[in-house]
Amino acid sequence: MTDPARIRFVVLLDANVLAKPVTRTLIMAAGARSGYGATWSQYEEAEADRHARFGQTTTSAVRAVTGGELSPIGADADRFVTTSPKDRQVLADAIAADALFIVTEDVDDFGRADLEAVGVAAVNPDLFLSVRTTQEGYLEALTFIAQRFKNPQRTVAQLHARLGRAHPLIVAAWASLFPDDEPLPATHNPPVETYRGNRCLSCLQVKPTVKSGLCSQCLA
Repeated sequence: MTDPARIRFVVLLDANVLAKPVTRTLIMAAGARSGYGATWSQYEEAEADRHARFGQTTTSAVRAVTGGELSPIGADADRFVTTSPKDRQVLADAIAADALFIVTEDVDDFGRADLEAVGVAAVNPDLFLSVRTTQEGYLEALTFIAQRFKNPQRTVAQLHARLGRAHPLIVAAWASLFPDDEPLPATHNPPVETYRGNRCLSCLQVKPTVKSGLCSQCLA
């Protein structure tokens, strides 16, 4: 859902990410200047719309405004036997979309064996943003979101600080941009798992060993 000429790879957004407007917008708005595109299929969109809170803009409405197209529905989802039944279709959809990563809040629902067999990794949205979002992309996303806050209005710096509650990793990654703005403390405990798979978030290659999203060469 970004300019194809500017993207290096595609990520599939799980329904639990699509259903959170700020997280969804951060990933989408930062994509064009960070070198990735975000997509989803009818399966993820329907689930996200079903879980949208009252008054929230649904994922289908966002897609209608942006003019984005749904990615294909993947086939033979039941072959992924180590993945949670409700997420087997998500993994199949990622393959059909040629996505390298599934951005999800439920990383542990995707089986390691299934992910590694197809070279797709499941990654928490905050970890993904902290590694893959460029400074230009992050500032563009913050500006886009801040412009839509009307009552009360938020500056880009204020929004950055507030993101610390749900996205401490991306806030820490770009803390140098706002040295005078202390981020708000996280409101939730960090997830037990933030990454599963064998594709490095940095170099994008499938590697024998990947820890916390990075291969040994990129960690060095």
